[in-house]
Amino acid sequence: MRLYDTPGVQPIKHLLLDPDISEIMINGPSRLFIEKQGMMQALSPIFRSAQQIDLLVENLVAHTGRAVTAKTPFVDFRLPDGSRVNVVIPPIALDGPFVTIRKATRALQSVEDLVQNGTLSKRMAYFLYVAVSSRLNVLFSGGTATGKTTLLGLLSAYIPEGERIVVIEDTAELELRQAHVVRMECRPPNMEGSGAVTLTDLLKNSLRMRPTRIILGEIRSDEAFEMLNAMSSGHEGCLAVLHASSPMHAVSRLEMMVLTRGLPFPMWAIQRQIASAVHLIVQCALLRDGTRRVTHISEVAGIQNDQVQLNDIYQFDETFSCTGTRPRFFDKLVRTAGADTVATLLEPGTD
Repeated sequence: MRLYDTPGVQPIKHLLLDPDISEIMINGPSRLFIEKQGMMQALSPIFRSAQQIDLLVENLVAHTGRAVTAKTPFVDFRLPDGSRVNVVIPPIALDGPFVTIRKATRALQSVEDLVQNGTLSKRMAYFLYVAVSSRLNVLFSGGTATGKTTLLGLLSAYIPEGERIVVIEDTAELELRQAHVVRMECRPPNMEGSGAVTLTDLLKNSLRMRPTRIILGEIRSDEAFEMLNAMSSGHEGCLAVLHASSPMHAVSRLEMMVLTRGLPFPMWAIQRQIASAVHLIVQCALLRDGTRRVTHISEVAGIQNDQVQLNDIYQFDETFSCTGTRPRFFDKLVRTAGADTVATLLEPGTD
C-alpha cells in the first residue's frame, strides 16, 4: 500500500498531492495551516481527535526505523518522496500532537526556474555558476523556508562530473545528479540514549573519505568548527546552509558556534579562520508577499577593525543590482570564465 493511501494519511492526502502547497502544519486536532504559494493560510480542521493524528504519525514514521515516544517526544525524518517531517507529541506539545510537513519541491528543476520566478537575476545566477565552478566555499544563509537548501541543491548541478562529493545532512533532503556522490545522514540516540551519530562525527569522518567537495545540509553548532577547518585545509568548493537573518548575522553565528565549542581560541583567531575559509555568503529571504529573493551575494573580504569584513557584490532592494565590487577571488573567477565574462558579471548597475 502506498504511503498516501494508508488510513492515517488519507485525511491529508489532497494536501500532500496539491503542487501549490509547500508546507502542512498540524497544530493539534483543532488547528490546521498550510503554506501555499509562499503565504500562510488557515484551513478548516480535518482531524476530530488527537488519536487520528497519532495514527497519521504512526503511518508516516513506520518506514523510517525511528520512533516518537514519551521518552523521545520529537523526531525528524523524511518521506520516500523527499518531504521532511517534524513531529512533536505530548507532554512537550501542550495542545498536540504537532506535525509539520515540508514538501519536497518538484516544480523547481534548475536555477533557470529560479530566475523565471524572480528569486534572483540572470546575472546573479551566472555569477553563482562561475563561483561553484571555481570551487569557492559558499554559505547559503536565511531564515526558515527562504529557499536556502533548494538554491544549494540546484547550484550543486554545476559541480563537474568526476568529483567525489560527500553530502552530510541531519535529515537527508538533497538529491545530487552526479554519479560520484556519497550521502550520509545523522542517527539519533536509541531508546537508551546512546548510539547517536552527529553532524560533527560525520564531518570528521568525511575528511578520511578523500572528498573533492563537502556539502553540509545545515551548520547548527559544534560542526561549525569542523566545517571551517575543512574549508581552510584544502577542501575547496564546500557548500553549506546556515540559519541567519543577514550575511553579517551569519558571520556572528559562526563566531558564536565556534566559541561555544569551548576550544581555547581567541576571537581574533576564529575571525581569521572564517575570513580565510569562506568566500561567499548568499542571503535568501521570504518577503511579505510570499516571494523568495536572494537579497545579497556578499564576499567575505578579510578582517578590518577587529571584525570580519563583508562586501556586497549583488543586492536586492526593489530591483537586483551589482555593486561593482572586485572580490579577492577575482583571479579564480577569471581562470574559470575568462576576463571578459567576469568583467560583465561584475559591471555595476541594475539587472
